[in-house]
This record gives sequence, C-alpha cells and structure tokens, in this order.
Amino acid sequence: MFRKLFVLLLTLLMIGCGFSTEKRRPKAIEETQSERSVRKISEADILNKVKKLGDSISMQAQQLFMKRISEQYAKGGFVEAAAYCNMEAYSITDSLAKSYSIYLKRVSTQNRSPQNAPSEMEKELLEAYEYSHQEGIDLNPNVQFIQPGDTILYNKPIFIASELCLNCHGTKDDISEEVQALLKERYPNDQATGYELGDFRGMWSLKFLKKDIVKNL
Repeated sequence: MFRKLFVLLLTLLMIGCGFSTEKRRPKAIEETQSERSVRKISEADILNKVKKLGDSISMQAQQLFMKRISEQYAKGGFVEAAAYCNMEAYSITDSLAKSYSIYLKRVSTQNRSPQNAPSEMEKELLEAYEYSHQEGIDLNPNVQFIQPGDTILYNKPIFIASELCLNCHGTKDDISEEVQALLKERYPNDQATGYELGDFRGMWSLKFLKKDIVKNL
C-alpha cells in the first residue's frame, strides 16, 4: 500500500514540475517534418513554375531563331535565309532542349518540314488556337498536366510577326522565284505558305517532367 502511494505521489510531483511521462520525438525528426509541411508543393505551384520556364525558353528560342534568320538574310538574301531554315534551324531547338532537359518543338498544322508535324494532342490545341484567333480572342500560353500525370505540357502561339517571314511564308507575290524553287525542291509537300502579317502560324510545344520541376521549387 505504501509503495503504491509513493508511486502516485512521485507521478503527481513530476506533472506539477512540468515533466511529461509521454515520450518525445527526437528534435531532428520534428524539424524535418516541420520543414516538409512548410515546403508542401501544390499543383498550382508546379504549373506556375512551368509557365515561367516555358515563357523564358520559348522567348530565347524565338529570339535566337529570328537573329539567325536576319544574319543569313544579310549574307545572301532570302534564298540564304530559306536555306538556313531547312538545314540549321533545328540546332536551336535541339540545343535548348538538351540544355534544359526538356522536349522542345515548333509545330503547325500547315507544316513545312515533317519534323514540325504535330502529335494528335498538339493538333487539337493548334485547332483550338486557330479557332480562337479567327474569333478575335487573344491567344495566350497554355499549361497543363498530361497523362499519366508526371509530365507538364506548355504551349505558346507563334504568329507571322515580321514582313521578313513573308518572303518564305507569304503568298506567291511575296516569295521570289528563287525561293519558290528552293522550297519546291526541298519541301515537295510544303503547306507553310499563303500567310499574311499577324496570322497565326503554329505554336511552341514544350514538355517538362514533374519531378524536375518539384526539385527546383
């Protein structure tokens, strides 16, 4: 009886002095769990990060592409510029894709090169962009998860933004006979002509792995 009373008094004394009989988790574990809760990443965070990266990379690609085209035109006119498009333009997208470890392409339903043909999903997005453009709706980048959910697709519309482009993509009146001959020789199934300034031309298509995005958040 005396032993039971002693244990009871000792327990009450420990509680009264601020001691707890509950086992505490190691401090390091508590700090790690706290850090994880603070760093919880949502789908919105991932999509916002992809939007910023997609905007930056597609802008780099577009600026590099136009810079090289202008350089080639300065060297040998529109024939040289058209020849560059055929032989060298893919080095820009390939280099950026490798640098960022992503999928990067220019695609169009009216493609010149078979390499710029869209996938079924890209074709649907291109048609949606085209419809919106015809209806006078502003076109903006699109970001979405695609199946099975570990990949994020970024798309950005491309327009005929310069009269320089019309010398390869305009009407027959815009394209010189030399360039027409070059295009016929190298692209017998060319569909990329007949455009006017400001027309919707296609889109940038970029794919990011979710795990790579999360790593950098």
